[in-house]
Amino acid sequence: MKYRKIFLPLLTALLVVPYLSLAEPSSQLAITHVTLIDGSGHLPQPDQTVLIEGRRIAAVGPTAKTRVPKAARTIDASGKFLLPGFWDMHVHLAGINADPSWSKQVLLPLLLANGITGVRDMGGDLDALLSWQRDIESGALLGPHIVAAGPFLAASGRKTPEQYPVANADAARAAVDDLKKRGANFIKIISMPSRDAFFAVADECKKQDIPFAGHLPFEIGVIEASNAGMHSIEHLLYSAFALSFSSKEAELRPRLVQAEIKGDSAAWEQIAHEADATYSPEKAAAVFQTLKKNGTWVTPTLASLNITSHPERWNIEDPLLAFVPPAMAKEWRDSFDDAQMKQRAAWLARQASNDWKLTGELHQAGVHLLVGSDSLDPFVFPGDSFHHELAELVRAGFTPMKVLQAATHGAAQFLGSEKEFGSIEPGHAADLVLLSANPVESIANTRKVWAVIRDGGYYDRAALDALLARAKEAAAGVSEEKP
Repeated sequence: MKYRKIFLPLLTALLVVPYLSLAEPSSQLAITHVTLIDGSGHLPQPDQTVLIEGRRIAAVGPTAKTRVPKAARTIDASGKFLLPGFWDMHVHLAGINADPSWSKQVLLPLLLANGITGVRDMGGDLDALLSWQRDIESGALLGPHIVAAGPFLAASGRKTPEQYPVANADAARAAVDDLKKRGANFIKIISMPSRDAFFAVADECKKQDIPFAGHLPFEIGVIEASNAGMHSIEHLLYSAFALSFSSKEAELRPRLVQAEIKGDSAAWEQIAHEADATYSPEKAAAVFQTLKKNGTWVTPTLASLNITSHPERWNIEDPLLAFVPPAMAKEWRDSFDDAQMKQRAAWLARQASNDWKLTGELHQAGVHLLVGSDSLDPFVFPGDSFHHELAELVRAGFTPMKVLQAATHGAAQFLGSEKEFGSIEPGHAADLVLLSANPVESIANTRKVWAVIRDGGYYDRAALDALLARAKEAAAGVSEEKP
């Protein structure tokens, strides 16, 4: 896939630039007596050894048969479980909800400490994101790999580092051209002023050889978007996914467009209920077939919806609030008594059940799904929310093994980088996560991060805790003012 162009120069940098980090320098690292969950879907393989040389996996095999060089740093991982590093495929790091200078010092280490070694940023300050991307791949900055869209395309609003408004099809084409020249790795749509503008983006992205993804504009159905080349569709409810499964789609879609224009949330909810109630198995089968034929992926972002829609579960004293911009943490705490927030949460809760149903059906039909957290909605904490998303996908019908595949090999497959990331085999980048309990037995065990191996550097629990301590200090001390 086209994203491969992102990684070739970056991976070259991995091989030639000294790595600056908290990890102890070692040209060879051996993880011995570990149970391997390699991202392929194979059953866990006990008592394995993984040998890392520099920034690459050099050998994988049974401990009894794998020779470990005397000079290698050896980690006895008996009772531990080694997986490819996780990818959160829907984050917002630079801008929107947090100033980039703050996020750089807080969110990047927070993600890494949660076992996340790669992210897809779905809208933010492109200059900041590309700067971080270069520094991370050169070794000057510690953090996950970043694939970035930059500002998302929107139908209205003012132009900001995070948002790129387009008024018509010509403006949409110009925006694609501009972002491609600036170095965006893909194009993100959040809304479009017209059908013509949407198809202009699709056509221009094809001409420019750059992927596009994002929300479905309410004027566009799933099959249309997939046939136009949309690489991933983000969210279900917010993309009105259920309309494409409804026998009344032709009637409901124009009504939903008008409800959006008028800002009529009551009408929006009524239409959503009608779409759910008129689900057509025949239409669903056509949607599934089209998504699979075209290789269109879906990112459900279930955890964000579930957390946001249940304020009664929020903890005003949650220790993770220390990793949220102070002004935002105050806003979240104040929202406990915000009637409008509670009203929106109740609306989301009433709609949420259909998202779990559709996610399960998409999975059962063989449509590829991505794991994305959409963090920094209220009480949706970066890093932590990724593990919530894994659990929500299991709730929707995935087995733990299938969820782990989606979060590792699936992300690499989507990005066209299966030969670099997403599985544990010789030649692949040494981005791994070591857990202290079996995630196949319980997906909750992905939270039990014992160590992270990033670019061949080994970060044990003490090193990860040190990263978190520094991030916590920075969270309270870095100015949140925009430059």
